[in-house]
Amino acid sequence: MKVVTFFLPCTTNSVIMTSTKPSYDDDHLDFGKVEKEAKSLVDYDERYWVENSAKIRAVEQRVASYDEFREIVMAAHLKPLEKEDKISSMGTFTQVWNQSALRKSQKDATGADNEANAKDSKDQASFQVPQTGPEFLQRWKRECINLTQKREFLFAVGPSKMCELFKTDISGGLLGEFLECFLHEFSDSQALPVVELLESLSTSQRFSLSLAFLSKKEKEQLIALFEKLGSVHSTEEAASFEERLASLKRIYSV
Repeated sequence: MKVVTFFLPCTTNSVIMTSTKPSYDDDHLDFGKVEKEAKSLVDYDERYWVENSAKIRAVEQRVASYDEFREIVMAAHLKPLEKEDKISSMGTFTQVWNQSALRKSQKDATGADNEANAKDSKDQASFQVPQTGPEFLQRWKRECINLTQKREFLFAVGPSKMCELFKTDISGGLLGEFLECFLHEFSDSQALPVVELLESLSTSQRFSLSLAFLSKKEKEQLIALFEKLGSVHSTEEAASFEERLASLKRIYSV
């Protein structure tokens, strides 16, 4: 820090010395963004440990089925209602008795899905890859309306980023959801991207635990997916495809 001395005339011929203080006016640190990212990381870490504790409790209780185990884990973060909480704030539940209206509603929903698919294709060029686990989960639940959108979302994120996002654990039953969207409307052109994503997911530190807790239906989907992959004809671009597939079968216990 530089010290600047100013000499000012005065009646007693005395010298007045002043020094400048460091200023941070030129700094442009976005504290709001830093706080938001820090909170996101704290929330993700808190949810992970809550779910992990629930898994341990469920194992110690020797639950009767995987479905019961999964319900315990998925509900671990829920809290009971307080006295001041209002049930009305939870929304209104209605049941449609008019079947013609119900069919019209379903048709409208299908149309909305088609519009969403078209919008996704248009926005593909401006896709922003999620940078944290909480951001991935948020966008997975809000932006991906159907299985096709979920698969395209995973393809857009890519194996390298998926490996980074799920380095420690594939929590919340996501592995089963991934398998389901991979299998949905599978085509030969999707084989390589699917294999690459399966490889990246298998590097998760607790992958064996995620694999062990797949439901019966999810395990059947896993087998069906590998059958689809096994029927793909090898191409020049995928010379080592069969070797990679054989390795994945061992890892996924298929």
